[in-house]
Amino acid sequence: MPEFHFSFTFSIVVLLAAAVCAFAIAAYVYRTTVPPVSPFKKKVLIFLRGLGLFLLFLLIGEPILTLIVHSADQPVLAVLIDNSQSMTITDKTGKRDEKLKTALGSPVWKQIAEKGKIEYYAFDRKAYKLTAMDEDSLTFPGEETDIAGALNSIKRESVSSNLQSVVIISDGNSTVGMNPLYEAEELDLPVFTIGVGDTIEQKDVLVRKVLTNEIAYLGAKVPVNIIVHSTGFGGERVQVSLHEGPALADERTLLLEPGTRDYPVSLSFIAAKEGMQKYRIEVSQLTGELTQKNNNMSFFTKILKSKIRATMIAGSPSQDAASIKRILANDSNVELKTFIERSDGQFYEAPLDARIISESDCLILAGFPNAASSTRIIGEILKADKPVMTIMNRTMDFNKLQTMDQLLPFRIESAANDEIQVFADVPEMQRNNSILKVGSTANIIDAWSKLPPVFQPKGIYKAKVESEILASVRLQPPAAKNPFIVARNINRKKSVSVLGYGLWRWNMLSGSGSESEKVLESFLSNAIRWLTTQEDSKKIVIRPVKQFFSTRDAVEFSAQAYDDSYQPMDDVQIEVRVERGNDIYQIPLELIGSGQYQGEIAQLPEGDYNYTAEAKKNGVRIGDDKGTFTVGSSNVEYLETRMNKQLLQQIAAQTGGQYFDCADMNLFHRHITGSADFKARDFTRSAEIEIWNSRWMLALVVLVFALEWFLRKRNGLL
Repeated sequence: MPEFHFSFTFSIVVLLAAAVCAFAIAAYVYRTTVPPVSPFKKKVLIFLRGLGLFLLFLLIGEPILTLIVHSADQPVLAVLIDNSQSMTITDKTGKRDEKLKTALGSPVWKQIAEKGKIEYYAFDRKAYKLTAMDEDSLTFPGEETDIAGALNSIKRESVSSNLQSVVIISDGNSTVGMNPLYEAEELDLPVFTIGVGDTIEQKDVLVRKVLTNEIAYLGAKVPVNIIVHSTGFGGERVQVSLHEGPALADERTLLLEPGTRDYPVSLSFIAAKEGMQKYRIEVSQLTGELTQKNNNMSFFTKILKSKIRATMIAGSPSQDAASIKRILANDSNVELKTFIERSDGQFYEAPLDARIISESDCLILAGFPNAASSTRIIGEILKADKPVMTIMNRTMDFNKLQTMDQLLPFRIESAANDEIQVFADVPEMQRNNSILKVGSTANIIDAWSKLPPVFQPKGIYKAKVESEILASVRLQPPAAKNPFIVARNINRKKSVSVLGYGLWRWNMLSGSGSESEKVLESFLSNAIRWLTTQEDSKKIVIRPVKQFFSTRDAVEFSAQAYDDSYQPMDDVQIEVRVERGNDIYQIPLELIGSGQYQGEIAQLPEGDYNYTAEAKKNGVRIGDDKGTFTVGSSNVEYLETRMNKQLLQQIAAQTGGQYFDCADMNLFHRHITGSADFKARDFTRSAEIEIWNSRWMLALVVLVFALEWFLRKRNGLL
């Protein structure tokens, strides 16, 4: 039975005294009435008046009603079932989906249910609870697998139930999301894992990885680096081809060798059409492959109109300026002009005029300005308001630099001409940053961590609020961290600053042939492309939130609308028209605030789609956009066809659970129900009701006085 407790700020003596006083006052008021009423009616009026006065006094005491309920909650076992496409693979152990359903049909679940409650969840990219364990609900449509996300959803459920253990039935291949080991550890419950599939790699040929430029320029030759993986073949030839729509852009013949191997293949295409373009890599099919769904991979590249016109202004001759000039001169997509300042404020190459600055797509300020730098040149740079990259130098004049504060992503709190030796430290959160990306390497942090030291002027530097710190300094000896690389993108104005110098050391002193040797070249190239990407210059920008959607995703669009002064517009009507063949879909976008709009449409069939978008204000067209996206072309579930037994074992071992093969379901039952923790627990739940703050209490007081008033009027009392 529930328990009730009543509390208030007054003592019980005061409360009783208040009750006596309230009814005494009511009795005094109604000692005589005009006209006289019957004794019964007088008692009713006294009661109502006394009760009303007492309730008013009670509210002053802030009464609280506490409800306490004691219950015994059954132990709960959460079962996470992999519902992704990789579970449809047939390997040497048989069909994975059939083995999974056989495991779910085992009598051990009934035995567990006798001692507790079982809750079933299916998961792929998302986890969702099954109202009942029905094998027909498992159709394995998921194009991605997020084991960490599934565990995280269980963590939220564990707060409100007696969750004692978790079971994961999967092939262990997590294709998206975080490392599931972290989420499993935070769950703080034993996680038992049941592996489905064969740990031996099957006979197959697949496209494992495609690396190319995210941005390229019209007419440029764009390299595409591909990794083709082969197992179980030897002596066969396959064609690796690159397609732009139906057209063949490039191809190579690859001779497969016996065993398991990765083959690097280099192809290329000529960027012939401006805008976001889709390309597809295909490997010809061989007889006996495990699956042919992984023989192709698609990617998008944004093709921009022309070369980047960059101007470097160096405060003095330096090794950094020489390295930047040499690297960018070898970049076929950059047209570089260089101006190096002399000690008299003039330039070695030629006079620098306002026209050159205004015609540049971006400016690189290497150790500029210094003491001799012309205030006229500084004024022209500020007036042009171009995207800018700044790199420090030991001869830099910090007072003059502060006059250019509007262009900088950082502020200087103090600075000196003395220097300290520092290392660049890239935080984990920036491991996928496009500016820091190094060639074809996937491990950005590893490449940056192995760089030799460079220099920073002594001082205190702070990133501006709207800026992003891409790298901090790692000092020797340790001290407070200053930012080292800072980027800013605000009001469609971009800037990047390197708060140090000696960057040439990254190129010259890194190990020969290492990824670190390519850091400076990649950083300069990526930063210039980021600074000059023109998509943000449009006042009306309408885009899908990503280029690839799964067939189970809602296709989402977002938009930004700005006026001529780049102030957000909240009174625009935006509609997106999506087409594929004869299928046409209309998506109106709704305002979410500050010139931002969003809208979505439910899952679309697999295929490539074109979209056109139009923005109107007061019925007048003010902007448009167009592009492409793809639904359901991801083959990530077929890139790894082996069961990842090691991951499943690690999850179990790290959480105090245990790993089982599908064939060991009888052993699994004994470990679950034999656990000392798998038992009912007594729970005490309490809820407090603030009576003094309740609308119902107020309504009761009003009702009591209203009833008294009604009876008085009914009887004609004065």
